[in-house]
Amino acid sequence: MIDPQKAKKGTILFTIGIIFNLLVSTVFFTGAYLLTEKANENRHEITELSKEKGLYVIEKVYGFFKGTGGDVRDDDPKIVAQQNQYDALHYDISLSFDIPNKSITGEWYMKANSLNDTLSVIYINLYDNMNVNSVAYANMTKLSNIYDDVRNIPNMQDLSYSRDKNYIIVKINDAVRSGENFVIKINYSGKPVQKGFDSFSFKELYGNMTIYNLSEPNWAPVWWPCKDLPDDKATTNMRLRCPNGMTGVSNGLLMDKEINEDGTVIYHWGTNYPIATYLVSIVVTKFSYWEDSYISLDGITKMPVVYYAFPKDSSKARVDWEDTPEMIRLFAERFGEYPFINEKYGMAEFGWTSGAMEHQTLTSMGYLLQTGDKRYDYVVAHELAHQWFGDALTLKNWKNIWLNEGFASYCEALWKEHQGGMEAYFTHMKSFDYGYFSGTVYDPPGFIDNPAIYATIYHKGAWVLHMLRGVLGDEPFFNAVRAYYERYKYGNAETSQLQEVFEEFYGSKLDWFFDQWVYKGTGRPRYEYSWKFEDFQNQKSSGVYTVRVLLRQVQKNDIEVYKMPVKITVSTAADDKEFTVFNDSREQTFNLTVDSAPKEIFIDKYGWILKKVAKGSYEG
Repeated sequence: MIDPQKAKKGTILFTIGIIFNLLVSTVFFTGAYLLTEKANENRHEITELSKEKGLYVIEKVYGFFKGTGGDVRDDDPKIVAQQNQYDALHYDISLSFDIPNKSITGEWYMKANSLNDTLSVIYINLYDNMNVNSVAYANMTKLSNIYDDVRNIPNMQDLSYSRDKNYIIVKINDAVRSGENFVIKINYSGKPVQKGFDSFSFKELYGNMTIYNLSEPNWAPVWWPCKDLPDDKATTNMRLRCPNGMTGVSNGLLMDKEINEDGTVIYHWGTNYPIATYLVSIVVTKFSYWEDSYISLDGITKMPVVYYAFPKDSSKARVDWEDTPEMIRLFAERFGEYPFINEKYGMAEFGWTSGAMEHQTLTSMGYLLQTGDKRYDYVVAHELAHQWFGDALTLKNWKNIWLNEGFASYCEALWKEHQGGMEAYFTHMKSFDYGYFSGTVYDPPGFIDNPAIYATIYHKGAWVLHMLRGVLGDEPFFNAVRAYYERYKYGNAETSQLQEVFEEFYGSKLDWFFDQWVYKGTGRPRYEYSWKFEDFQNQKSSGVYTVRVLLRQVQKNDIEVYKMPVKITVSTAADDKEFTVFNDSREQTFNLTVDSAPKEIFIDKYGWILKKVAKGSYEG
C-alpha cells in the first residue's frame, strides 16, 4: 500500500531535484555570461546558440524520462575479450580536411603487441560513417630490420577485412604469437558524425572555420580507428594538414611544422606519455598564440604552458588564464609533480560555448568562458586537475566516471582554499550541495550528459572526497591521495583500488563509508538533536559542566544508519569546544565535558558531512 501524501511529496521532491540538476547542466552548457556584455556584443550568435543548447537540454530531459540514460557504448563482452588479446602501443594518424564537404581523409597506423599465441582476428573500432579504403599488415618481430617509424615499413601485406557492429575485423593469415609486435595500416575517409557531446565538428565561429573533436566517452571511432577501451592507453603521433592561415593543435609536443607547395601546413604532434583514446584531441582554426612557463618542483625542468585563443577572445583569455602556472604548482605540491612535465600544458578554445574538456596536455575551452574577470577560474582549475585524475590516472571503465569528475570538482575547492583559506573552501563545497542527488556515485544509470545524474557524479563525487578528508584528517587524506595517484599513474584504476589505498592510511576498513556514500546509498543522514547540561557531579559552581547530546537519525531512505564521525561544537561563555564522536546507531547519547557554561550546540558546524540537521527537545 502507498501513502498518497508520501507519494505526492516524494514525486515533488524528485521532480524539483531533476529540474535543479537540469538547470545546473544548462548553466554548464550555456553559461551565465550569455546575459552580460558578451551577449550584447554577439546577439545574433547567442540567439542561435541559445536555441541550439535549449534544444539539447530538452532532448536530454526527454531522453531521461524515456529512460534512455547516457551515451556510453554497450560493448559485446565477447568482442572486448577478443580486443584484449592485443595491447595497443602506438598510433600514428595523418589527417587532411575537405572543409566545403566537411569530410576528412586519414592514414592510420597502429603498433600493437600480441597477448595471445593464436591471435589471428583483430577487432578495431571505427563507426560506419567512415569508409575504409585499404588495410595492410606487418609482423614487426619477423622483419629483418627494426623500424622506429611505423610509416617506413616496406612491403606491408594487404589484408582482407569485414565491417560489423562498427568494427573493422581484420583477419591475419599467419597468427601473431604472444609477445610479438605487429602493425596495422588503414586508409580511410568520410564525414565524421556528431554524437554524444560533440564528437567531431566543422563549425564557423567569429567568421572562421573551426574543426575540433570531443570524443568522451566513446566517440573517437567516429573520426579515427582505434581500440576504443579506456584501459588500453598508447602513445600517439598526430599530423594535421591544415589550410593556409589555420593552425592545428593536438596532444603532446609539436615535433615538426612542414610547409607544402600548395600552401597547406602539416603540424606534427607527438606524445611520449600513454593516452586514452577519448583524450586524443585536435583543434584546427585561426588562433592567437602566447605562452608562459612552469618550473618543476625540483627546479630543474622549465615546461611550456601554452595558450591558443580565438583572436577576438585573446585579450580576455590572457587575463583569465594567467593563474595557470600557479594552479599547476598547487596541484603538483598536493598530489605529485605535473604528470606530463616533459611535454606541456595548455588550453585551446574550441567550438563549445561554456563547457570544457580535459584533453591530455591541451584542455579544450568553451569560447564563452573567456570573460576577462576570472569568473570561470574554477573551470580552469577543474580541467587542469584532470591532468592528474583522468588523464595520467585514467578510469578503468565508465562505471568509475566519478573518479575523474569527483576529483576534478574537488580540486576547484582546493583552488578556492588556496586563494581564500578554509572559509572559501567550505563555501565552494556547500555550493555543490543542491539538497538532492539522483542515483549512486559508482556505476550511475547513464552518463554525465544525463541531467539527473550530472550533479551526482561531479558534485556528490567531490563531497565523497571532502568527507574522506573529514574522516581521515588532512595529513592522512592528502598522503592517501598522493599514494593513490603515484601507484596508478600512467595506468588505470577503479573505485575499489581507491578504497584500498585510503584504508591503508585510515588504518582499518572503510566498507561502511564507501557502501553508504559510493556504492549503495543515494540519500543522506537527517540528524535531529537536542541537549542539556549540568554541573559536573552535580556540584554547584564547580566550573565543569557535562553536556548531554541526544543525536538521532530520522531519515527515511535507503540507508538506515549512516556511520560517520560527527563533529559537535559546544559554544560556551568562554569559547567554542569541538568534539568528534562516532555515530553508528539510529539514536545515541554523548556526554561531553566543558569548563564554561554551555550556550549552544552545533552538529557538524562547518559542513564535513552531506546532511540535514534539525533541532528538537531533549528527552531522557
